[in-house]
Amino acid sequence: MRERRRERLKSLLIRELSDILRIEIDLPDNAFVTIHDVHLSKDGSKVTVFISALKKEDAIKAVEILNKATGYIHHILGKRLKLKVVPRPEFVISPGDLL
Repeated sequence: MRERRRERLKSLLIRELSDILRIEIDLPDNAFVTIHDVHLSKDGSKVTVFISALKKEDAIKAVEILNKATGYIHHILGKRLKLKVVPRPEFVISPGDLL
């Protein structure tokens, strides 16, 4: 995958996943969760989504909820993105939040 296309896809994924988290997924009301970064696999079939939150406990709970809803999130991404291969998300806590 060319680098320019890869960067555009990463930007698009951050925007769409943020929108899905805000509208479609039931996260705890007091949890302020954001997408810190995404890493796309070389073939574009997987995306690692780095989640950040104000509290470490909120980040852990959000990652658990989001990883359970991976299939649903992948389905929504497939509807929104016009791609041949829609990347399957995997949610992890951002390394800076682990301290």
